[in-house]
Amino acid sequence: MHFLKNITSLYNKIIMFLQKKHAEKNIYFKNSTTKRIVTSCCDVNFTKETEKKRKEIEEDLKVIVKKYINEPEKLIQYIKMQGVNVYKVNNAEKILKKIGEEEGFITPLKGLKALFLNSIINFLTENKTSLKLSTNEMFIFNTNKTEIYTIARALYKYFGYKNNMPGYDYKTQEIFKKVYNRKSRQRFFSTCSINDMYACKEAIARDLESINFTINLSVEYDGSKNALKKIKETNSANI
Repeated sequence: MHFLKNITSLYNKIIMFLQKKHAEKNIYFKNSTTKRIVTSCCDVNFTKETEKKRKEIEEDLKVIVKKYINEPEKLIQYIKMQGVNVYKVNNAEKILKKIGEEEGFITPLKGLKALFLNSIINFLTENKTSLKLSTNEMFIFNTNKTEIYTIARALYKYFGYKNNMPGYDYKTQEIFKKVYNRKSRQRFFSTCSINDMYACKEAIARDLESINFTINLSVEYDGSKNALKKIKETNSANI
């Protein structure tokens, strides 16, 4: 559980950072479903809609994943039926790490990272795509048999993205990846705005929710061993 403690620690560190950064002036932060007003004397957070959506996503997704719990490839076929591109890439984790991504669901990218990913898809899969500086949302899995829990976590993220949950927009995801990467984390903490930090807090919250969903699901079937092993492999090295 070391990886989970690390990301939880990072989340708590951001909360402490925000508490110290609260200035005398009022601050108003808003995203898709969360609103926050910060003054010198109080911090008011309106997350009712966010929590409502989170519960709906978990309930809906749990039914879907349980249906295919012993048939990972059929769950991947379900994803394809949603109209989202799914790619199988050899050594996906190693390749994606070069651009700060991980196996599973990938939100839209821009710039050189998008060009790199489009190139990988063209050269290492049977699919062909334009070599452009942008990508749509997609799933990328390893060519080897993919763990059901890896797919479930990826699908959880997709449902969050599709339902406009806070933390999945392009800007917030880029901020999150800077904090997630230990090499750029300290610089970010020293230069970021309070609004950027609140946005990052939302992204980390979504990531923690996807991990907890996967762990809770796995406990019902195999005591969480497979899920913990897989999540640790794809996350702990970057935290």
